[in-house]
Amino acid sequence: MDKVRVAIYARCSTDESRQDVESQINACKRYCETQGWSYEIFQEYESAYKGAKRKAFEEALERTRLREFNILMVYMLDRFSRETPTKIVSDLHRIVEEYGCRFISIKEGIDSNNDMWQIIMMIFAYMANNYSKMLGIRVKDGIRQKKEKGLYEGGRREKEIDLDRLKAVTKQKNLGLRKIAQEYNRGLAKKDRISYGKVRRVLQKPLANSKGKKCQKSAVI
Repeated sequence: MDKVRVAIYARCSTDESRQDVESQINACKRYCETQGWSYEIFQEYESAYKGAKRKAFEEALERTRLREFNILMVYMLDRFSRETPTKIVSDLHRIVEEYGCRFISIKEGIDSNNDMWQIIMMIFAYMANNYSKMLGIRVKDGIRQKKEKGLYEGGRREKEIDLDRLKAVTKQKNLGLRKIAQEYNRGLAKKDRISYGKVRRVLQKPLANSKGKKCQKSAVI
């Protein structure tokens, strides 16, 4: 009997959940080791929703197509994909039928060697996609409720602007907002650059008080 080789695919949407990826990998490794199967791990931190580009995922599929693996394994089907049920079923059909590769998802007990594979595949494909939709709704509802209570601290951090630097730029004559922004950003790291829209909002406020004294060096915009 030929030696079984498994491609283990593990994924999280962001690198803030590294522990979750490790738990996925460990569960899959234990499964393979109890069966005496060899394995290779493909992991990444990318979204699996709405056609996101996933390099590790595509590599695992390509090498499966080349018959380098007998089994493609994930911990849970939504780690494999959260796209539309039709797309998930299409990808799974390609792996199993065209590539001749067995598919296993540990958490749901999905195994393409199961006689009920076709039915199970469609049910869980719908569930994986629906989970993403419901998760998005729950997150938005949670943010809305926190905002209503004044407890929301998320979102993108506000960028600080150096008013002394901006005042020096605005002293140059005949500069439009875009040009002011360009001059302000010259030589700055990308994280410190500002848009012309931010320049406009800041310039709508006085850069010095009525006595001509300088304001604080920076303001949050």
